[in-house]
Amino acid sequence: MGFANKHYEWRWSEEDPIFKNNDLILSVLGYSDPKDQVFASANFRELFYPGDFELLQNAWKAFKKGMDHSFEISYRFKHKDGSWRWIKESGLASEFSTSNNPIVGIGTLKEVTDKKKKNSQLKSILKNVSIIILRLRQDSDRNIKVEYISKEALRHWNIPCETLLQDADYLRNLAHRDDLGIIRSSLINSFTKMEFFKCQWRVVSTKKNIIWCQGVGTPIKDKDGSCYLDIVITDITNEKIYTEQLKESETKYYNLFQHSPQPSWVYDLESLAFLNVNTAAIKKYGFSKKEFLTMSIADIRPKSELKALENQVEITRNDYHNLFDGYFKHFTKKGEIMLVHLYSSPITYNSKKCRQVIAIDISEKIKYLEFIENQNKSLKKIGWMQSHELRAPLVRLMGLINLLNDQESVCNEERHYINTEIINSANEMDIMTKNIAQVINDTQLKEKKNGLQIIASR
Repeated sequence: MGFANKHYEWRWSEEDPIFKNNDLILSVLGYSDPKDQVFASANFRELFYPGDFELLQNAWKAFKKGMDHSFEISYRFKHKDGSWRWIKESGLASEFSTSNNPIVGIGTLKEVTDKKKKNSQLKSILKNVSIIILRLRQDSDRNIKVEYISKEALRHWNIPCETLLQDADYLRNLAHRDDLGIIRSSLINSFTKMEFFKCQWRVVSTKKNIIWCQGVGTPIKDKDGSCYLDIVITDITNEKIYTEQLKESETKYYNLFQHSPQPSWVYDLESLAFLNVNTAAIKKYGFSKKEFLTMSIADIRPKSELKALENQVEITRNDYHNLFDGYFKHFTKKGEIMLVHLYSSPITYNSKKCRQVIAIDISEKIKYLEFIENQNKSLKKIGWMQSHELRAPLVRLMGLINLLNDQESVCNEERHYINTEIINSANEMDIMTKNIAQVINDTQLKEKKNGLQIIASR
């Protein structure tokens, strides 16, 4: 495409410019068909977006009367398809009047609708993410001044941009007084070493609310030897609040974890390695924390339990979020076996899928239950002996005594027999009583000898 097809020429009449090479204008605006007579009609102005024609006309008049040799303006125009299009029109004067006003020039039109939309979207994004642009310049004497600040500062800090630009001590309006030192230090370091600037600081709003900001930028050396730094400032208040809440939550979790009276640990679901253990686990199992962190959960299980451990781990991997509890055997550093009730739940630890376990030693509880169970068996046996074996001679003895009370009907020979049977019954009762006492003694002795072996045998 030649020069004539890319540009149009204009020449001033009394008021409005007279255009040549209208083909370019008609092509850009969508009215290139010879049948289109819209530009020659009285309704031409209606093709402009309301207010834009007057804006264009005033801009041309100002250009004609001014001393500027270039011209540029954007306006909206109705395309032939009925849609509104953004048109960017620019020109350059080539001939001037005796008073140095432009009378002849060349110009060009370009549709910039897509660019305008993107700029509009960008502005919307910047508005939503609360980005502020601040330009600082350091002169040859190393004095730093504000050269530009975006209008979003008005909304954030309620500080007029003009005031900020004129204020020599501008930092006092940009930061909490306790943060001035770190900002000054970061700025001096960035300008001196020409290094990337990054800093976080607080701003006190007019409502006395604390706003957390983060500024980043790279210093650039200008042609005149000065340096300027364009800082992109974002509002990170919500992020800071979330971070503080997260730290507080982690502290509470750490305290609950470490100070829990029950042994607890976190292990990696893939490698089964211990990642953290609390004080109670160290005391209960006898391993130091350093030793624990070189071990896996399989290292505290008897070999007979490893298969059951593998099965449960596989189930948990397939259903990570499940809550599990069960009974397992563990052994301590001294080799002592204990029965524990485990409670396992999912947890994300150092960005890994892990499990947190609480282990409750129920060895003493089981031992006590076994003791009660054996004691009940002994009492049952004693009760049977009392109701059956001991009662027989007792009943017989009571009957013989009743016979002796009837002295008139009992002869001497019968009396001798009764006396003999009384002695036999008493001896039999004595034996039964000793047997009952022996059962009690045996039960107590068995509990003392075998109490610890009960757990190991389960």
